[in-house]
Formats: sequence, structure tokens, C-alpha cells
Amino acid sequence: MDYLSSHRVTWVVLTKDTETFQCKYCVHLDLTVIHARPQEHNQIYNYMFDKYAQSVLYRSRDGLIWTEEEMEAAYYLDLILLISRVIVHLPGEGIGPIFIDCNRVSPYEGSHVNFSGLIEQLPMQNDSGVYGRWVLDDVSYMNMALRIAWVNIQAGQVKLIQKVATWTSTTGIQMESGYSALTNNNGVKKYIIVTVVQPPFMMKTVVDNTTVYYGYCKDLIDKIKDILKFEYELYEAPDGLYGTLNDNGTWNGMVNELIKGNADIGVADLSVMAERESAVDFTVPYYDLVGIKILMKAPKFEYTLLKFAAVLEPPVWWCFAAAYFLTGILLCLFDRYSPYSYQNNKEKYADDDETRIFTIKEGLWFCITSLTPQGGGEAPKSVSGRLIAATWWLFGFIMIASYTANLAAFLTVQRFESPIQSLDDLAGQYDIGYAPIEGTATLTYFQRMADIEEKFYT
Repeated sequence: MDYLSSHRVTWVVLTKDTETFQCKYCVHLDLTVIHARPQEHNQIYNYMFDKYAQSVLYRSRDGLIWTEEEMEAAYYLDLILLISRVIVHLPGEGIGPIFIDCNRVSPYEGSHVNFSGLIEQLPMQNDSGVYGRWVLDDVSYMNMALRIAWVNIQAGQVKLIQKVATWTSTTGIQMESGYSALTNNNGVKKYIIVTVVQPPFMMKTVVDNTTVYYGYCKDLIDKIKDILKFEYELYEAPDGLYGTLNDNGTWNGMVNELIKGNADIGVADLSVMAERESAVDFTVPYYDLVGIKILMKAPKFEYTLLKFAAVLEPPVWWCFAAAYFLTGILLCLFDRYSPYSYQNNKEKYADDDETRIFTIKEGLWFCITSLTPQGGGEAPKSVSGRLIAATWWLFGFIMIASYTANLAAFLTVQRFESPIQSLDDLAGQYDIGYAPIEGTATLTYFQRMADIEEKFYT
């Protein structure tokens, strides 16, 4: 009733009740009702029926008057009148009442009915009854008339009743003068729409404990609603699937909801397939997607201050550090204990401008500056010290060249790496897991390919 009070609705009521339309549930509502009820056809028989109804039908039930069987009673009254006219007009000996004793078994000795003559008399004695004439054909029925009227209800009260048409099975709907159609009302259509949540076509959120849908398909159906002027109610498919044909021949998902009649329209990113077209109708596709697309998660690169250290493996860096400290300590030892070092021959090198005593500190500083274009400065005077320095220079040259080459390759691979380019690439690797969405056309494609390969290659 909340929907009725907030929307323009036309009710179509077909009833066997011959009384004026009443609606005890229409309080506080404004409605327009197309009311179709039986219309009396024969005034004489109608008078007879009223007398019969007053004496038989209108009986008290808990102090109330009820007329629920009026239509059924009129039907049987017309049937009895037809049979009585046929019997009265049968040719030959008439048929009178026969009194039978229920306590004694005896054969019927009255007049016999000529059934062939009875069948012949049926169309001859077929006259109008209370609600119409009988149609005697392969399927016999009463050609009764319906009185169609517009009933205007305001605040639960019947304000206006206008007869606009009559209906019979032979003539159909015949409009009264001044009326052209039954659709001259203020009602709006309401459709039940089923969907599947799949971003960005259909998404949902919860606002104040109410589910709110949004997305491309939601905007599309709202635009169509504004043009065609209708209302709709949106709900998700119970199993959340688009619709595939099961092995037992039944459908699931949105297609199943449409087939069962639970929904009038399906709105989603539903692919057109031959199996689906045999079960439901499709509109012109609003989004053409040719072929199968591979959707991959974008790689995430971590940028840190120690990014340069990722070029070489940690064991390589540990070996480089060990060689660095070992070289600095050896330079210190050879300079202290060698008889040819500056530290032990100061008189010999008294006239030299460059003099240097290699302590551990100076040895480590010499090693680190030797790797730069500035150079390491004064080299050791002893032959053993110079041999250690030359070895370190060669080691440093190789390390710098290797690091530079690996750094360039490391940055290039990270920038242009794209391991998956096609379905063959996807099937030929085992590092990346993949799967199609259940109930989609892509899953059906893979299932068909698997069936074909199984039939032709096994």
C-alpha cells in the first residue's frame, strides 16, 4: 500500500460479484480502477432470478446477508430453463412427474426420453437467460456480457463510476459513445529488473541500511525510464550468476529468473550467446567487446633509498665488504712491518714531497677513494704494499663495471616487462594463476575448447 500511495497506479479488476465496486483496503488512497462485472441480459429472467435469490440465496450467515453464489446460481438457473424448454417441446408423448417410493426397488415405468430429439431441440430452444445466450459448439459456454466501467476512488471513497464499454466473447470490447480506448488512465507501468553486480557496469553500496545500486547499467536504465515513463524495482540474481545451461537442461542466474517470470527485464554486462538467445530475447548490444581480453593485476614497484643495492645479490655485497676491510688491514700491516715502507725508511724518502703512513684508517680511506675518479692518493712505497694496492684496483674496476651493467639491465627489465601477451603465453607459464569468471561467456568458451580437444585428440 505504500507503493500505491506514492505512485500512479491503475488496477484492472475482473470479478463475479454483481454488486457495485467496493474496496475496504483502499483507505487514504486515490485509485482509478477498470471494473468488469457481469451484466444482466434478459429483464424477465432477471426478475425471476431475483425472486429465486430472495427465497433461496439470501440466507443469514452469522446475521449477515451473503450473495457469494449468485453467479453460479444464475448459471444453473439458465441451464435448467434451457433443459426444461427442450423437454416441453419434445415431439411425442409428454413427460410428467413420476412418484418413486425410495423404500421399494422397482423399475422406472414412466415415459422415455428421445435423446436424439433432445439434442435437436437444444439449438431451437436456446433463448436468452439471465446473463446471456448459450453457445452450443465443440466447447459449450454461456455468451455472457461484462459491463466495463472506470471507477474513480478518492481517499478510499468511490466518487465516480463511468460505464465505458461492454464485452462478449463474440463481439469483444465495444466502447460506449465518447470513449475511444480503455487506456485513458493515469497508470504507470512497473517492471521487475534482475541484475548481477559486476564493476563498473553495476555496483552497490549501503546507505542508511538501504542498498543503493550505481554504475553504467544503472545510469542506462534510469535514462530509458525517463524517456518511456515507467517505474522499476531492481534486485540481484539469487545465485549471483549471469546464466548458463546446466547438464540437466535447466538454467541458472539471471536467465533462470527471466524464464521463471520472476523478472521482466535483465540489465547487466550479459554476453549474447546462442544458448541464451534460444531462451530469452536480447536487445542490440550497448557495448561490443570483440574477443577475449586478459586482465592482469598491474605490477607494484617498491621505491626505497636502498633501491640501488637490489642490483646485486646480498652475498656479493658481503664479499665486497669483506674484501674492502681485508685490503685496508693488509695495507696497514705491510706498511708497518715491511723494511722498504716509508714508515721504516724515513731517511731514504726524506726529500719526497708525498709521504704517507698507512694506518688502518688510512688504508680503508685509500681503498674507498681508489674506486672514484679522484684516485686514492699516495701509494705505498714498499713492493708488497703496491702489490696489494694494484690487486685492489683491479678488483674495484671489475666490481664497478659489473654493477653498472647490472643496474642498466635491472632498470630496463622492470620498465618493459610484460610476461603475458596472449592465451598461449598464459597457458605456457606456471607463475601466474588465472581463471575465468563463473557463468560467463569466457568460461563457456574454455569449456567448448576443452570438449573439442577431448573429442579430436583423445
